[in-house]
Amino acid sequence: MSSDKSEVSLIRFNGKNYSAWAFHFGIFVKGKEAWGHVDGSNPAPDKNKDKDQHAKWEVKDAQVMTWILGSVEPNIILNLRSSQTAAQMWTYLKKIYSQ
Repeated sequence: MSSDKSEVSLIRFNGKNYSAWAFHFGIFVKGKEAWGHVDGSNPAPDKNKDKDQHAKWEVKDAQVMTWILGSVEPNIILNLRSSQTAAQMWTYLKKIYSQ
């Protein structure tokens, strides 16, 4: 059994518990060595200069986006559809829900 199946037991973000969810999600993603995809400090490599690295970055970013989508309520997911990266999703959620 893949560890990816059992690892996400995150607090589910419901629109009212942003602080607890963001704290928990941040620790989870840092533990997966993927925080740079969330905070934007690991931007996509130039596709024209290094296609392989860009492809690997896209796979990792899609994984982080999946973790975000899997930890929020369905009604919030619709607001994230226009996001192209995990960092865009994170920024949107932080802007709208943090206090």
